[in-house]
Amino acid sequence: MQKTTYKQSKIDTIAEVEKLLKTNKTIAFCSLFKVRGAQLMSLRKSFKDEMKIRVVRNTLTKLAIEKSQIKNSTELSNGISKQQALVFTDMDPFQLFLLLEKGKIDLAAREGDVATDDIIVPAGNTGMQPGPDLSMFKESNIATRIDSGSIFVNNDTVVAKKGEVLSANLSSLLSKLDIKPIKAGVSISLAYMDGLLYSSDDVVIDLDEYANDISLSLIHI
Repeated sequence: MQKTTYKQSKIDTIAEVEKLLKTNKTIAFCSLFKVRGAQLMSLRKSFKDEMKIRVVRNTLTKLAIEKSQIKNSTELSNGISKQQALVFTDMDPFQLFLLLEKGKIDLAAREGDVATDDIIVPAGNTGMQPGPDLSMFKESNIATRIDSGSIFVNNDTVVAKKGEVLSANLSSLLSKLDIKPIKAGVSISLAYMDGLLYSSDDVVIDLDEYANDISLSLIHI
């Protein structure tokens, strides 16, 4: 078979990624969900001492992983599923998750967006006047009443579960309610540390739940 030859720029990229793989404690493949260029630049600038972010073609990343000969490199290479950002850091995957979560921003929903978490319309006065908008609430199965000339939502209502695709009607209603349910930012798809692979679910830390567990444990001491 004829050996593939690469331009010098690609050879340099492979060499850089290989070096970063060998000199950092944690490597993470991260999706860039609705990430704007300015947002990524800000993240790079704010945490330049804590992490390095590179956007590299999958083929070059696979070659760099192969050349690095790090532990379980085959499994790591197989974890590349789509064009992603590579994050290199000495933080563990859980610390990295928390840091990336802080960098996310809330965006208004658009038709076709996928809910990043359960979306809840809270009970209370919407500030909206009765009229055609009432049908939007009804279509989204939100129980309402008219009080003092405004539409009130009777109860906290889950209008979309995590992973569901949002309709045009629901997206429009959420915008009118000034609810920005879409989290945009860098999210870990797969992380690698000390030869072990961590899925996106493995690295999630719910700080509220963690704090609650600590409080309960102190009560029972």
